[in-house]
Amino acid sequence: MALRIYEPVTPPDLAINRKSVKAILSHLFIDLPQAVLVADRERRVISVNPAACQLFRYKEQELIGQSTSSLYANAADFVEQGEKRFNSDAQAVHDQYLMRYQRSDHSVFTGETIAGPIRESPEAPPLYMALIRDVSARLKADEVLEKLYNITCDPSLSFEQTQRAILELGRSYFAMPLGLVSNIDDHTFEIREAIDVNDETHSGDIHPTAETFCSEIVARRGPYATDRLNDSAMCEHPAFRRFGLGSYIGAPLYLKGDFIGTIAFCSPRSTGGFTDEHLKIVAMFAQWLSHEIERNQALVELQQAHAKLQQIATQDELTGLGNRRQLTEYFDREQSRAERYSRPLSVALVDFDHFKQLNDQYGHAAGDAALQLFAKVANATLRSSDLVGRWGGEEFIIVLPDTPVDAAKTVIDRLLGNIRTAPFEPGSHRVVLTASAGLASTLGKESLEDVLSRADGALYAAKAAGRDRALMSADPLRGPA
Repeated sequence: MALRIYEPVTPPDLAINRKSVKAILSHLFIDLPQAVLVADRERRVISVNPAACQLFRYKEQELIGQSTSSLYANAADFVEQGEKRFNSDAQAVHDQYLMRYQRSDHSVFTGETIAGPIRESPEAPPLYMALIRDVSARLKADEVLEKLYNITCDPSLSFEQTQRAILELGRSYFAMPLGLVSNIDDHTFEIREAIDVNDETHSGDIHPTAETFCSEIVARRGPYATDRLNDSAMCEHPAFRRFGLGSYIGAPLYLKGDFIGTIAFCSPRSTGGFTDEHLKIVAMFAQWLSHEIERNQALVELQQAHAKLQQIATQDELTGLGNRRQLTEYFDREQSRAERYSRPLSVALVDFDHFKQLNDQYGHAAGDAALQLFAKVANATLRSSDLVGRWGGEEFIIVLPDTPVDAAKTVIDRLLGNIRTAPFEPGSHRVVLTASAGLASTLGKESLEDVLSRADGALYAAKAAGRDRALMSADPLRGPA
């Protein structure tokens, strides 16, 4: 494109000045990727390079002679720049700044600008030169990455909320109606999370991997984008025939270095194509979401380990019932409630009959099986509010809240009956298991040891009376001291 100078009738010195400018521009600026504009002292365009015409979407002859005021998005900025740097008194210093400009179609962009006056001599009237580069995409990318950082650093968000916020941010940035996170293997594509303004795609939807554009990410193990406007081959892809998408961009997700799925953004219409910057941004989205997935996985594993430690600390390993610690903590909570509301709290101490004989005759494995059978029967028989735990050996404690001792005896009698009829075959023939129980109840501020002492006395009496029965303590209810 040839460079032209707007040349109205001017004094000879100004004409020489402009000829010099034209010569400079012809050699230095014609191939620059930045837009270059030169204006006279009335701030009319007298010279442009091809990049300026492309950036502002004007033909060269349309720009030459035009006031630079038409290139500013805001009229106030034109006035301010005239007062600041585009006047006869301005110093010949070329500052760098950001400015909002508008194109011939009235679309607006942010231009990184280096501008100021140029003079051939101190006496010559100034001309004004500006080098402008469109940095809208870069600024938009910087903004979205800052938002992405803020989302992932927000401690108030759960993993699910963080994932949805990332999807919503990406959907907005790429101007797509659909954002989704998927789990993928060689054959199956499953949507794990989806935000769809058209409500056509939902979590849990499953498709063959080969019939999705995400199959391209599986093959590349890297970001992928396609748009119907710029890629005619897109219409031949199985995903286009299945879903009719006009635009797609996505990137792979990893967990501990292993590929697990994708984050992707889609539209049924073309969005105009993608740049390398878009691919870098979607890769950043995938990287940050992968980090969140890995962090959430670590948290889940930590919670599971903590739950396992809690289980080990409060449960009997053989039977899965509560141990002494859990029984004591539960009794203390229920005892405080019983005292506060004057409600009865009963405790039963249960012990297998002839347990040593069972071990001696059939071995300790049979004894362990009997204890596990008791746990199974007790869990099936007792109420949800009751807590049964292994106190030690073949002894079990049952805490029955809001239960007077006579009602507790009914529950324990039913338990002992179910133990008696439960099938148990440690050898080649069936063995009938029986157990004895002692019960005690309290309303007062008594320790578990005090209540158990009375229950133990009742248990001793049940054993002495012939076993296979439950008896209540002689002083079944004790009030506050």
